[in-house]
This record gives sequence, structure tokens and C-alpha cells, in this order.
Amino acid sequence: MDLYKRLLAYLKPYRKRFIVASVCMVVVSATAGAAALIIQPILDDIFMNGNEDMLLLLPMGVIGIYCARGIGRYFASSIMQTIGQLAVRDIRNDLFSRLQRLSLNFYSSKETGQIISRVTNDVQLIQDAVSIVVYDLFRESLTMIVLLGVVFYRDFNLALVAIITLPFSGVLIGRLGRSLRVISKESQEAMADINTMLVETFAGIRIVQAFGMEEYEIKRFKERNMRYFDTIRRTIKINELSSPLLEFIGAFGIAAIIWYGGRQVIDGHTTVGAFFSFLTALFMLYAPISKLSRSNNKIQQAMAAAKRIFDMMDTEVMIKDKADATDIPPLQKQVEFKNVSFHYENGSPILSDINLTAKKGEIIAFAGQSGAGKTTIVNLIPRFYDAVGGVILFDGVDIRDATIASLRKQIGIVTQEIFLFNDTISANIAYGDLNASREEVERAARAAFAHDFIMESPQGYDTIIGERGVKLSGGQRQRLSIARAIMKNPAILILDEATSALDTESEQAVQKALANLMKGRTTFVIAHRLSTILDANKIIVMEKGKIIETGSHDSLMEEDGNYRKLFELQFNDKIKTIK
Repeated sequence: MDLYKRLLAYLKPYRKRFIVASVCMVVVSATAGAAALIIQPILDDIFMNGNEDMLLLLPMGVIGIYCARGIGRYFASSIMQTIGQLAVRDIRNDLFSRLQRLSLNFYSSKETGQIISRVTNDVQLIQDAVSIVVYDLFRESLTMIVLLGVVFYRDFNLALVAIITLPFSGVLIGRLGRSLRVISKESQEAMADINTMLVETFAGIRIVQAFGMEEYEIKRFKERNMRYFDTIRRTIKINELSSPLLEFIGAFGIAAIIWYGGRQVIDGHTTVGAFFSFLTALFMLYAPISKLSRSNNKIQQAMAAAKRIFDMMDTEVMIKDKADATDIPPLQKQVEFKNVSFHYENGSPILSDINLTAKKGEIIAFAGQSGAGKTTIVNLIPRFYDAVGGVILFDGVDIRDATIASLRKQIGIVTQEIFLFNDTISANIAYGDLNASREEVERAARAAFAHDFIMESPQGYDTIIGERGVKLSGGQRQRLSIARAIMKNPAILILDEATSALDTESEQAVQKALANLMKGRTTFVIAHRLSTILDANKIIVMEKGKIIETGSHDSLMEEDGNYRKLFELQFNDKIKTIK
């Protein structure tokens, strides 16, 4: 009930529409009772007594009843379904908004396909619960109450006999619903697995085909698809089992009524019209009871989806502004790490006692073996993660005391894993500044040495580059990401070996673009190829999450320490490759 109340809260903004729909549903329910009541005068006055006045009036009454019923049903259904769609839209918006604010720690623990499944498949299941089901519950409950009123009005004792089976029906509906919720949860998890596999295989289709693993992936997909099919098959069985079972239970009540009611007619205690009016109302009761059973099944499916969705919505935002956070001014002096340490939740230490200072305009490079903690350090600067111990200061201000927006506004990032959107070249460069003019976009592109190849594209700056920039070469994608960073004009720049995956010609063009980008900016560089950081003001050598050496290239080479070994190892490998 708590879950359903939370779902229904999304209907509150549309309460006026709901009231209008409710009035229409009352009309629909009232006409059901009127249709049952009118059976008695039709049989008794027309067929039994031959009343010609009633022969003229009652057909008009039937037309009026069903005209009112049709109009009420149309408006009630269309309004309620619209409200349901609006509520689902709001749920999806809230879920996406929460996902945008969750930290990278959340995304590192979740599969992309599972997240997509929550936003698409799970929300779609909820749609019925907040639109059609609400409509059915409200309308069919009203209809059932009205028809029960007709039944008791016609014959109180006979009505008591009729409702004996209702408790059994209620128990059956409840048990089937609980079973359906369990199966629905399995179904949603199976669909999430399918989405995860789709994301992986489509993103890595080149690897799949290069290794000839098409049949293997097809087999994997069929297995997951079969698991999903099994859950759907069980859902269908439960859904379709409810109606026959309800009919079977109801048959006992109907048999008793026919025997008892027939005896009442034969003995002259009631009229044929009254008995058939009662029987009509009773038969009409089956439809709302059956629909309520199906509605309960849909609710159980929706509740399983709602729990998954609200669990994600309730995930705590780990990286957020303090209540008294203020906008941090542009960097004027330095960025400072003081005794910074970090580890993932329930994990071993990644960084320990990091102390370093980067003055404005300096180039700070991080070197070391993979897993040394280089990327983790730079991820702490824009607060993708928060330090577990120590502080990071911008001009003496703890970055946790600043608003996230003002902090990240000062930081530009260029990585070796380039991400571009399936949009125009212009939109990708101007990403982050929706009000940028075409002149500003071109200026950034020229500074990134990207203007020439852009103009050679089919529609120039308006060319759609495909998902992740698939229509561009590696060097072109990298230069667009540099142009995007230039467009942002950040005070602080983070470079995660932006040229490591490029050929020599592309690397030279990108290096020129990076040189333009780094001018006058405090730059943090993660270096995999040490030849790219020879001119850094300070090189930080890391090992197992700790700083073991600090200095310029020349000073570190003179120390004959870890850095020199790394450099000579790479240099010798390069010579061997050339030979």
C-alpha cells in the first residue's frame, strides 16, 4: 500500500481532471444499475401485462441509459488514460533527474542495461497501474456497489445467498496476485539482463565479429530471451487462470440462486420480472469482479516494477552541495591536496596521504604503473568522488564547501575515451554552452585544428556525426573533444593521455590543439607515454596510491629512481619497435 500510495501521489497535480473523470465514472456505474433495474418493468409491464404506454417509454429509456453510459465511459477512459500518461511522464522525469545526480560510484556498481530497463520497461509497467487500473478499480468498484444495491433491493435473502462465494473469490484473487508479483520481479530482471547484453554486444560489435563470436552471442541471447519468455508464459497462465476459477466459484452461487429464486417465482412470492432483474444484476456483477481480478494482477506487476524504480530513486546522492555551499570564484593562486586519502566503499585504500600543490598555470603530470591511483586523483578534483580523508583546496577553500556547479564550471576534461553525442558537430563543440554563437564555435574549432576537416564534412558544422562520433576518425573525434574543452574556457584542465590511441599524424595535430588548450591553464596530465610530459612543471610519480617521487623531468632523471626506470623502459621498447 505504501508503494501504491507513492504512485498515486503522482496523480495529485491532475486532481481536477480526476474529479471530472470520477463524475463520468459515477454516471457509467449508475447506468449499469439502471440497466438491471429496467428489466423488471420490461418483463412485467410489457410482456406479462401488455402495457402499451410502457412499450413506448421503456425503449427510449434503454436508449437514454446506454447513450449516457457511452458518453460517460468515453470521457472517463480518455481523461484517466491521459492522467496516467502524465503521471508516467513525471515518474520517468524524476527517475532520470535522480540518475543524473548520482555519483560515478553508483554507475560503477550498476550495469547500463539494468538502468535502461528501469527507465523504460519498469516505468511502462507502472503506466497501467496509474491509468487504466485506477480507472478500472474506481469504475468497477462503483459499478459493483451499484449492482449489489440492485441485488439487495430486489431480494435481500437471495442476495445473501449470492454473495456467499465472494470471500472465496477474494482469497483466490489475493493468492494469484502475490504469485504474480514474484514472477513479475523475475520478468523485469530477465528483461534487464537482455538490455545489458544488447548494450554490450552492440557497443562491441566490431570485437564480436573480429573474433568470430556471432554464434556464441546469438546463443547467449537466446538463453536470456528464453528465460524472459518463461516468466511471461507463467504470467499469462496466472492471468488467464483467474477468470475460469472465478467463473467456477460463481457457478455454485448461480446454481443456488436459480433453485431458490425459481422456487420463489413458482410459489408466487416474487414476479418473473423481479427475479430476472435480480439475475441480470447478478450476471452483470461478474464483469466488474473479473476486471477487478485482472486489475489486481496488473497492480502486482506494477508494484514489483515500482519497488525497483523507487529503490533507485531513493538511492542517496553521495556527491551533493552542503546546505551552506557557496559559489567558488575563479582560481587565482593554486590547487592544493592536503593529506588526501581515498578508498571505495568496503574496499582497500586507493590513495594514501597525498600532498601536492599546483600553482595557477602549472602543468602537473602523473606517472606510474597502471593501478597506481593516477586517474583517481584527478577524479577527486571535480568531485566525481569525495576524498575519504584530507582536503582539496582551491585558493584555500575546501572544494566540498563550494557548489558543485561553480566548481565544475572551472574544469575541462579531455580523455582518451572520447564521448561524443549523436548530434551535429556544432552541438558537440558547444555542449555545455547552449547559447554559444556559430562564430564562437568556429573559433574553438580553429584553435583545436578541427576547422579544416569540419568544412570537408557533408554539411560542415551541421553534420551529424553518429553515435559516439562513429563517422569520424580517432584524431577527428579527439580534436572535437578538445574544441569542446576550449569552448568551455576552463581555468583547470584535466588530460587523461589524450593522444595514446592515435597514429603519428593524428597525434601531431592533436598535440598542437592541446598546446593551444593548455595555454595559461592549470593542467593535470595523466601520462602513459612519458615522452608527452617532458615539459611539465612537476611530475608526480605514483606507486600503490602513494607519491614516491616529485620533480621535473631532468631532476627525476638525475635521481636515478623509479621515474628513470619507467622512462628508459619505454624508450628501449620504442627503439626495439623501430628496429
